[in-house]
Amino acid sequence: MNRLLSILILATSFQAFSGTWIKKSNFGGVGRHRAVGGSVNNRGYLGLGHVNGTGVDISYKDWWEYDPSSDSWTQRADFPVPNHGAVAFSAVECMFVGGGSALNGEFYKYNPLTNSWSPTAACPISPGDIQAFSVNDKGYVISGNSLVEYDAMNNSWQTKSNVPVAVNAWSASFSIGASGFVKTGVNFFEYKPGEDTWIVRSSFPGISSGGSYGFAADDEGYITCGYFSGLSNVTDEVWKFNPALNQWLQVEIFPGTNRRFPVAFSINGKGYFGTGTNGINMNDFWQYDPSFTLGIEDLKDVSLNVYPNPFVENLTIQLDLQLLEIGLTYHVTDLTGKLVKSGQIDSEKVHLSMIDTNPGTYIVSLFYGDVKIKDLKVIQI
Repeated sequence: MNRLLSILILATSFQAFSGTWIKKSNFGGVGRHRAVGGSVNNRGYLGLGHVNGTGVDISYKDWWEYDPSSDSWTQRADFPVPNHGAVAFSAVECMFVGGGSALNGEFYKYNPLTNSWSPTAACPISPGDIQAFSVNDKGYVISGNSLVEYDAMNNSWQTKSNVPVAVNAWSASFSIGASGFVKTGVNFFEYKPGEDTWIVRSSFPGISSGGSYGFAADDEGYITCGYFSGLSNVTDEVWKFNPALNQWLQVEIFPGTNRRFPVAFSINGKGYFGTGTNGINMNDFWQYDPSFTLGIEDLKDVSLNVYPNPFVENLTIQLDLQLLEIGLTYHVTDLTGKLVKSGQIDSEKVHLSMIDTNPGTYIVSLFYGDVKIKDLKVIQI
């Protein structure tokens, strides 16, 4: 009969963490990168993009709506043309998408109430692969160092003050309050529409040089993933910017696969993030909750079991249901500290095959990020 082995907490100090990533239902379409997205009326929208890993470029025009209350995706009306590298922003309870590989200054408005696309006035610049942002129900689009403002109420564009530097393709942006923020390389700027002025802000300290995506939550901005030293090098870094302090802080790393060219947006103070590529196109989808705080008091009574113990060839790790989605990982090491198994805990029960290990004593460890939470001993016979 299998015996459950309860984990004893080690007598070590433990740091409290703020913010956590939670795995959500996969994006409704196929994996892709250089897609676009945004949020309107507590719904997320994501679509377009392409795949080109085999040398054949396939662009998409499908458009999907995400409902965070049910964690579900619904396909909506297709964008008028297949497109990738487009730009998108939200205003007047609609999404606006244009530019990119298939369009020049053409833009289209998506109305969620009628589930329909309609053309808008043509943009005076031809944007692509530079993230747009919106402030006070107006959209802002960049190409090079040119900035234009879209007034959705009047369906008109207006040229604004130039960006201090030419913005590289595959930049990142977000908006907080009455300002927009743009990262290009290590350069980081704030745009104040009310004054039509740009302000130099603290340089981005992360390793990503491009291909990241930005979102804002709880009056702070986040830059996620991206590439560095060439497209083949992708990162899982997540950086938070506090505009009041003009300060960057590295927060919990993204627990999914490292990637470039994802999509992110925010709904009700939480960030949502998905798609992208590392050579393999992905359709996973995640939520970032900045209000979540984890400390030893939250974990000391967690029910975590490993069985059978002793075991012969197979081992099962069973985790308390309440912690399944916060990005915990496990390590199995021998008594010399050599790592023999590791992985993410993404289901209530994780089944391990230990057929390739020798009889002896092993340590199963539970991690949150880089911090070890709990240890236990198991014996293979």
